[in-house]
Amino acid sequence: MVFSVYTVLLIAGAAIGLAACAAAAPLDGGVPDAEIDRIAAMLGDRPFAFGPSIEDRAAWEKLGKHKSYAGVVANAEKLLKGPMPELTEQIYLEYTQTGNRTKHYNDVRYARHGRIATLVLAECVENRGRFIPALEAAIESICQEPTWVFNFHDPALENWHGKTIQIDLGSILPAHAMAQAEHMLGGRLSDRVRKRMTTTCRQRILDPYRQEILGQTKARGLWWITNVNNWNAVCHAGVLGTALVFGEDKRDRAFFAAAAAKFSRRYLQSFGKDAYCQEGLGYWGYGFGNYIMLCELLYQATGGKLDLYQDPDVREVALFPVRDQITNGVWPSYADSAVGAVPSAQLMGFLNRRYGLGLQQWQVEDQTTAGGGLPTAMMFSSPNSATAQELANQAKEYYELRTYFAANQVLNLRPAKGSACRMAVSIKGGNNEEPHGHTDMGTFVVVMGKEPVILDPGLEVYTARTFSENRFKSNLLNSFGHPVPRVAGQLQTPGRQYHATILSTQFADAGDTCVMDIKPAYSVPALTKLTRTFAYDRSAEGQFTVTDEVAFSTPQQYGTALITYGQWKQQADGSLLLWQNKEAVKVVIDSNGAAFTVTPETIQEDNGKGTKPTRIGIDLAQPVTAARVLLTITPASVSGL
Repeated sequence: MVFSVYTVLLIAGAAIGLAACAAAAPLDGGVPDAEIDRIAAMLGDRPFAFGPSIEDRAAWEKLGKHKSYAGVVANAEKLLKGPMPELTEQIYLEYTQTGNRTKHYNDVRYARHGRIATLVLAECVENRGRFIPALEAAIESICQEPTWVFNFHDPALENWHGKTIQIDLGSILPAHAMAQAEHMLGGRLSDRVRKRMTTTCRQRILDPYRQEILGQTKARGLWWITNVNNWNAVCHAGVLGTALVFGEDKRDRAFFAAAAAKFSRRYLQSFGKDAYCQEGLGYWGYGFGNYIMLCELLYQATGGKLDLYQDPDVREVALFPVRDQITNGVWPSYADSAVGAVPSAQLMGFLNRRYGLGLQQWQVEDQTTAGGGLPTAMMFSSPNSATAQELANQAKEYYELRTYFAANQVLNLRPAKGSACRMAVSIKGGNNEEPHGHTDMGTFVVVMGKEPVILDPGLEVYTARTFSENRFKSNLLNSFGHPVPRVAGQLQTPGRQYHATILSTQFADAGDTCVMDIKPAYSVPALTKLTRTFAYDRSAEGQFTVTDEVAFSTPQQYGTALITYGQWKQQADGSLLLWQNKEAVKVVIDSNGAAFTVTPETIQEDNGKGTKPTRIGIDLAQPVTAARVLLTITPASVSGL
């Protein structure tokens, strides 16, 4: 792939311009020299990356025989038979032109960048030099790309046209992969290619990051350095992994290590006092998985002297998926998490062993993998700080009758072990400006056995709308797509000031009650009261009630809803039957004598699942000044359906 001289000059000019910017104050105090010196004393004299180099034949002969590496040579051979696809400007423009994160762009990008891992692993296993020419051609072609920033993070094309050099979730991927390739193959690669990798990764990753920390930029372009969402952890892990190989010398590598250790701490702040992940389970795996990679990089590079695992907050965040599981391998799909999402067994197995938790559900004795990208494959396929721990007796079961993330107003309620009750529920409050959040104050999930029969329908396929001012026009993300009230014809309002308040909780072995004020989630002037009371009864087969009490200063419409991916019908007595995969619940509607209607509507948004959820609207037939609506949810039989 060849780019114009003009494009190349633009990129070079941007790099020079960044370096020449007027000096400003270091970002958040920068990194003290004493801390750089302290970490430099911990680092080895040689660059560091995970795993063995190709010269360690004993290690690679062992990995080559592992089932996870059985197909790596064959996969690389397939790449030798066809050309590397071009990433043209027209393909990069697809997001700018359509607002969609197109499969075409993603496929082309992965087909290009993914070659690095495939060819490096194959060469290390086979050790014949057969894959080196294709690998070098791929690296040089990738280095010629005008930018490594994802096209959906570059809508104005400023990176593509060389007007700026930013670091995003996409740009750190080829950089970290090249760092791993340099470590694993070293002198097997030509001096030309090694120099090209080093120069390009410094220009696109290390120099902009260093300049941002030192205050050598006119504008704070790398906002994620001090942010608290997943970008912080993901980008810092990639920058650190790149710097530990391509840093200029040991003290330079120590600068990046010190900066990553300091500023990645911001990411942990996103979890709050209760270690709850507001971004959802999927983003916990993405963000925290990369944070653990950062911890492991620092731990191994310093010979265990710099150990972020010892921070008690890290251990608490590691337990989030354990405590967030509602029951039987079902997690709530709150925020931008997919229905059916589960935490990575590999990551959980690593954490289980690293912290000596001994949890039977997360026992993964062999973490070896050839997938997940080159740094991930090498981290899990090589001796690490988890495998260095004695394997604890994997006999424990982490089981709480209830899990209350009080700071984030999320409550998971479970049956007593061994009881006849098979129903478990999750309840959520919070506020309507959580990261990756939805307008969903008062939402809930009802799980029967292993089936979430009533639920939060999860995230939508991301488009330009998803992260714009029009985000909540999506009926998957706004409160229309959640089992919460519609008040005076209005949905909940986005914004931190629109929130829920927990008025009271009562917890007992027999059952639990939570009273939530969700009036502040709506900007309806006539609304004077809206409380939602959740009551969970563990006796017999279980029961869950949701009671709404509403009042208005003038007569207004009122309704609530249930959301399901399953099937449903209204029975002759007016009750509803909802079922999915042989699990069912009965919902009895008590409107305190007021007439009501039941109206189904398919939520017409793209969730990437191929199926669409149904919103079952339950609306009072006439405007009211006060009303009470009670939903009683009990297990039901699906026989005969």
